[in-house]
Amino acid sequence: MTSRAALRAAFDDLLDTRGAPLVIAHRGTSLGSAPDNTVHAAIGAVRSGADVVELDVLASADGVPYLFHHGYEAKHFGRELDLRSMPAAEIDELRFLWQGGVTRSGPDRLADLLEALPDVWLNIDRSWGLWPGLLDVLAPHADRVLLKSPPLVEPLAALADHPVPFLYFPIVRTPEQLAEVEAIDGLHLIGAELLAAEPTDPFADPARVAEVAARHPLVLLNALNLENGARLHLEHSDDVSLREGGDAGWGHLVDVGATAIQTDWPHLLRGYLADRGLRG
Repeated sequence: MTSRAALRAAFDDLLDTRGAPLVIAHRGTSLGSAPDNTVHAAIGAVRSGADVVELDVLASADGVPYLFHHGYEAKHFGRELDLRSMPAAEIDELRFLWQGGVTRSGPDRLADLLEALPDVWLNIDRSWGLWPGLLDVLAPHADRVLLKSPPLVEPLAALADHPVPFLYFPIVRTPEQLAEVEAIDGLHLIGAELLAAEPTDPFADPARVAEVAARHPLVLLNALNLENGARLHLEHSDDVSLREGGDAGWGHLVDVGATAIQTDWPHLLRGYLADRGLRG
């Protein structure tokens, strides 16, 4: 079994060799004809300079893990579907839409990703409802996997009870939520994703962010502009960075202490960090 010390050493090495903040590519890089949450998008993210590739995972009706974000079936296939209610054989027959036509590719299995990118760090999202079974699948790859979830009791109990001490961080809005997770025995906590939609939110205060950074190596701040319009860290987003320059968005996240930034534009964020002397 991979030890807690070995997994933490692997993560520390990632931070030491890549430098902070880490660039985490949201759902891969879905530029050109590459749909998000695919092996194609993951490869694109790596070639765009991402240090970690974030991907969503769900399971078919017969328990096969796929790379997909539930709720985006109509967008990708042009009809109302729920991959979670379909057997793997039917999912494998689906094809993504692109520019009004049908592509040659369909949803990828998690196993395809693990085989295609054996040395790439992965952040697995939206999978907590599949624990602990999915943890058994990921266990051989635990030295390059980061798990995250909201602070939900049942998934965290399953994670804490699993024999592999996976690297984990919660998605939290308040110091109290983080403290509750920190109090759970058995978790291998390495940090947190800190959300702040409004200036009055606790983690809008750099001092609160610094308190987390003093305890944990991973402080993830989000630059994403989600389809639902949710603000993840005030107005300091990818869109602001693109329109007004990196200092207005990504730069603020760096300055308040992010050791990881999640973005849909890994190549541009990587270039901005290089211009600031934070990357070679």
